[in-house]
Amino acid sequence: MTPSAILSEELTAEARKTRAMIVSVAERHFKRYGYGKTTIVEIARDCAMSHANVYRFFRNKAELADAVATLWLEKIVDVGKAALRRPGSARERLVGLAVELHRVKKRELLRTKNVYELLSLAESEGRPSIEAFQQHINAMYVEIIEDGRTRGEFHVADARAAALVVQTATVKFSHPLLVEQWQDHDLEPLLEEVMEIVAAGLASRRRSG
Repeated sequence: MTPSAILSEELTAEARKTRAMIVSVAERHFKRYGYGKTTIVEIARDCAMSHANVYRFFRNKAELADAVATLWLEKIVDVGKAALRRPGSARERLVGLAVELHRVKKRELLRTKNVYELLSLAESEGRPSIEAFQQHINAMYVEIIEDGRTRGEFHVADARAAALVVQTATVKFSHPLLVEQWQDHDLEPLLEEVMEIVAAGLASRRRSG
């Protein structure tokens, strides 16, 4: 994550508590009013502090929004990790992980669209929270593909490259803007079909020469 004006690792216990309070208040504001209508001054007021004090912890609203986005994205990662631990073949877990990630994003969208406004903005700006999230998701797909290769289910030379292919194939079902665009459609059957095709590709032995 982008270093704040006061680095997290250098914060005292009291400062960490203050920083967490600012993030918590900011999360409520972003959820209720959206990113565009939320100001640092309003957040500071609800924290009973000056806006200058908020700037001691976050250089600007975008950095504060990134901290909030990180909280939300960590919840999605936790859902992915739970799916990762389920029993079954590598193919079943690969499909299951993609489906669970799609479900939680759609569920959160229906709960509050302002969450998606912030995440979409973070994605379009290439914020550190998004990059870290994508790395977490990639690592989960890599783990499943590596496991499948060990079991003899998948035949791929580069699990990391294969994981990137999976992420690319599931963009329609995971990108905030596209999830919002297709929120009135049941995309799960299509996603499962896409993932079955991807899994079949990973399982096939490529001919040499």
